[in-house]
Amino acid sequence: PAAALVLDNLEVDLAAHSVKSAGKDVPLTDTEYSILEHLLKNRGKTVTAADMYEAVWKEKFLPGSGNTVMVHVLNLRRKIEENPSNPRIIRTVWGKGYQID
Repeated sequence: PAAALVLDNLEVDLAAHSVKSAGKDVPLTDTEYSILEHLLKNRGKTVTAADMYEAVWKEKFLPGSGNTVMVHVLNLRRKIEENPSNPRIIRTVWGKGYQID
């Protein structure tokens, strides 16, 4: 089986679709998990809101869709980041998108 990905204190098991932070299970919605998975698959690259929206929601990106992405990323950060206002896992690349290093 594929090993879990470990980032900081976060452990993501892609095969089991499970996420742990500091050893505790983190319940994510399907959308939050899809966002995390999409960022991990593009690790080291900046993912634009448009790319993210089309990959996760499977719909064409429209003006205003970026807000949907932003709100879901914020909710995800609240669950997986020690300090959501100063995220260490999901970085915002200003004017471009989001990135996991």
